[in-house]
Amino acid sequence: AASDPRFAENVRALRDVQPEDLSPAEIDLRLGSTWLPTQDLVSFARALLRDDAVDVQHSPLIGAWSVDAPTYVRLSVANTAEWGTERRGAIELLEDALNLRTPTVYDHDPKADRAVVNGPATEAARDKQQRIKEKFQDWVWQEGARSERLSRLYNDQFNCLRLRTFSGEHLALPGSSSAVILRPHQRAAIWRILQTPNCLLAHVVGAGKTYSMVAAAMELRRLGLARKPLFAVPNHMLEQFSSELLTLYPAANILVATKGGFEKQRRQTLMSRIATGNWDAVIVTHSGFEKIPLSRTTEEAYLNGQLDELALAIAEQNSQNARGSRIVKELEKAKKRLETKLKGLLATECKDDGLTFEQLGVDRLFVDEAHYFKNLFYVSKMTRIAGLPQTASQRALDMFLKIRHVQQHQGGVVFATGTPIANSVAEMFTMQRYLQMAALKALSVEHFDAWAGTFGEPVTAMELSPDGAGYRLNTRFARFINVPELMAQFRQVADIQTRSMLQLPVPRLRGDRPTVISSPCSPELKEVVQGLVDRADAIRRRAVTSQTDNMLLVTTDGRKAALDLRLFDSRFSDVEESKVNRAVREIERIWRETISERSAQLVFCDLSTPTSGQGFSVYEDLREKLVARGISTTEIAFIQDFDSDAAKAGLFRDVRAGRVRILIGSTAKMGSGTNVQERLIALHHLDAPWRPADVEQREGRILRQGNTNAEVQIYRYVTEGSFDAYMWQTLETKAKFIGQIMSGDTSVRRLEDIDGAALTYAEVKAIASGNPLVVEKAGVDAEVARLTRLRSQHFESQHSMRSQIRHLNGDIPCLERRIAALRRDIAVRVDTRGERFVIELENHIVTERGIAGELLNRWGDRLKGTGVERKLGRVAGFDLCVAGPVLGEAQIILKGAAHHTTTVQSTALGTMRSVEHAVGVLEESLTRSESDLEGLRRRLGELEAQLLHPFAYTDKLTTLLQRQQELLMALDLTKSQAAASLAADPVEVANGHGPTALNDGDWSW
Repeated sequence: AASDPRFAENVRALRDVQPEDLSPAEIDLRLGSTWLPTQDLVSFARALLRDDAVDVQHSPLIGAWSVDAPTYVRLSVANTAEWGTERRGAIELLEDALNLRTPTVYDHDPKADRAVVNGPATEAARDKQQRIKEKFQDWVWQEGARSERLSRLYNDQFNCLRLRTFSGEHLALPGSSSAVILRPHQRAAIWRILQTPNCLLAHVVGAGKTYSMVAAAMELRRLGLARKPLFAVPNHMLEQFSSELLTLYPAANILVATKGGFEKQRRQTLMSRIATGNWDAVIVTHSGFEKIPLSRTTEEAYLNGQLDELALAIAEQNSQNARGSRIVKELEKAKKRLETKLKGLLATECKDDGLTFEQLGVDRLFVDEAHYFKNLFYVSKMTRIAGLPQTASQRALDMFLKIRHVQQHQGGVVFATGTPIANSVAEMFTMQRYLQMAALKALSVEHFDAWAGTFGEPVTAMELSPDGAGYRLNTRFARFINVPELMAQFRQVADIQTRSMLQLPVPRLRGDRPTVISSPCSPELKEVVQGLVDRADAIRRRAVTSQTDNMLLVTTDGRKAALDLRLFDSRFSDVEESKVNRAVREIERIWRETISERSAQLVFCDLSTPTSGQGFSVYEDLREKLVARGISTTEIAFIQDFDSDAAKAGLFRDVRAGRVRILIGSTAKMGSGTNVQERLIALHHLDAPWRPADVEQREGRILRQGNTNAEVQIYRYVTEGSFDAYMWQTLETKAKFIGQIMSGDTSVRRLEDIDGAALTYAEVKAIASGNPLVVEKAGVDAEVARLTRLRSQHFESQHSMRSQIRHLNGDIPCLERRIAALRRDIAVRVDTRGERFVIELENHIVTERGIAGELLNRWGDRLKGTGVERKLGRVAGFDLCVAGPVLGEAQIILKGAAHHTTTVQSTALGTMRSVEHAVGVLEESLTRSESDLEGLRRRLGELEAQLLHPFAYTDKLTTLLQRQQELLMALDLTKSQAAASLAADPVEVANGHGPTALNDGDWSW
């Protein structure tokens, strides 16, 4: 444009769509963010520890950081007291922070012969690490030039995308049926797939993803952009998907691979048909897709590629004089693990099973309900990350390698799912690895820890483990940062269409929200819930073993009791107003009101499935009661009774035709893929599922295009005083969080997530009491206990520093006296080097070194082991003595203002060289002593300065103690109850920092 004015308009257009720069205040930069240059971290580490010998290294290949420093820095007050603790220095804490690790201090338990968490020491180390993080936040944007440089770097690297808008209104779609009218969002998705090689159709349940994928595949074929599209669909969706494809494209030439086609004797015939046929689409099930083998060459190439990258990284680190560093050691460990894996692969027998996936010619892969493949392997230095699989699944790895092959051969991949994020936004990383690995690598966030350090803020808390056996660190992504930039990257491949965005022609929900039907809490249920509180309390106090009871069992039993007491204990009798009985009445009422329309209802229940006569079953109880009210058994079905794809397809036809009007099932069996919406009039949640995605999948069965009812009903049944209401509240809060991040609101830069695991003791107690203040009190109690432990650690640290100061006040004068003596000795020393050698031994002057050494060796042999010291003469201006310690070799002591000791050697000349060396290094001893004195004085000053620092959380602890008193009064707890509550923390009690009651009724620590 500078040389040709014709391009000026283009420049203006580009400027108009450029994102506005973010200011430093809008950018979240954390320790561990890989876009921050390593040199800046070196500068921070050196400023923190006040020493230029500190070094920081980073290996992008394995996403690892290391911090190194000399021993004297590790012993400094800055490392062990100011920014660290004696058990965990600041150098280790900084390295942990960079690697997204939270420090844990362990002690050895000799009785159990295992490592156990030292609670107070861990709390102290974690608090110091948090202070390092806060110091970094203050430091990083403080200096003007650095602030400007880093904000420019972030804007250029992350805030540099403008989302493209797709429209497919111009598409004619030759060959498609005129009877099917595609909506604008479906046409836009088709055009997007044609324009981009990888795509995620994150369309709300019921948005018509099948037609979008089918039309895109047919257009890719027609335009010559794809030769052989392959669809992988859920097992029970094969027939339905194939039918919908032919509905849209009646003349399509498709191959549907049924379960029988993958039987061993028929598999190669099927593979040959796929490879040689000119198919518009090949449709296989997820399990069938997994049975299509990959060649061993592909797996070897993948592992060898990773090995080559590791070898290059090791060579690069070695070239930077990092040989032997922790980074190199980590790289070498990773390389060794891969080599072992490769050897194992090569050792397996290579079976000639015929054609492999690579030989089928598939160049476009469409994966329906792609969330089934979310358990993809990942490498992280963190553990127990909520929202990511703890173990990798083989089916996900198989999918990953096949996708990689397609992408490497200029093909493309389309994922489709209504719930790309089932429980945690951290799951987004998995989708990005499948579909935009190149983009992740370009941003240096292809490793989970690097991604997490840039877009997440993992929060790690030490909590009682669910089995009550001890403490564990639970890491979850409680906060997400830089959300607009994360979503801009994700939306490069993700076509997100939420329910609010689309305004689909789905039935209206009566009351605009699910109807909650409450059942009163029976006296029997109150007793059960109180028993659960007692169990939770015993688990918290570690009064039971993990084999006996744990919080997951308590939570499950609580959910069962809320559904029906007979699930908890079959000896209980039926409760007339239980939520199952309330559901029976609602289901019958709706059934009778819609007899003429033959409308259908879905009933979801995850906790109690058909038992074939073994124990109580809510399913069978529900059916018996409905039959007793006049509903035919032929109109009621359990989805678990239809275990084959053909049987399910027949069941679904019966529901759509109104022959089966009440279908009962679980989320897993009756969630995604159960497209029976035509006659659905009502949906009933007998229990609350675990994840927001499960609610989305359940309710997506009825709030769906194609439902002929103008208005539908959704019922959620809860039992008062049980776990129900709390679980529904948690699900709604988490669903709002996920919806907020998926909405694309660029004004939201930070988001807070909540946990959705088993209920805590406090939550169980709050449910039992009906008072939400119980949860707040538990949080206040825990924070008071934590701050009290930190205060105790502060006092212990100060006691240790006072002890060190006492020692230093004794060591410094001793060292000052030695320095003065060394100076006097240097001043009076006589030069005996070379021919000037002379020594007085036993009143004789000796000028031969060999003779003098021989005499000294004889005296050494004579006095060795006697404990006697004898003066023999003088040398170089010093008295010369020989001493024979009871243990060890004989010594020669040169006495002046100071004493200078050496040992008798095995030869005469060796002994004399040792004596002359002791005299010759006095200047070195003086320099070293002066340096030591300077270090001791500096350490003394630092320790004295640290002693002036008060406990940092005094005001916060005082405020919390006051709030604790208010809550005690509000909850009307007695002193004994309060003491039991406050003293229940095992770490606190074990270390003697429990509360004490004063006579005036106040509580003190």
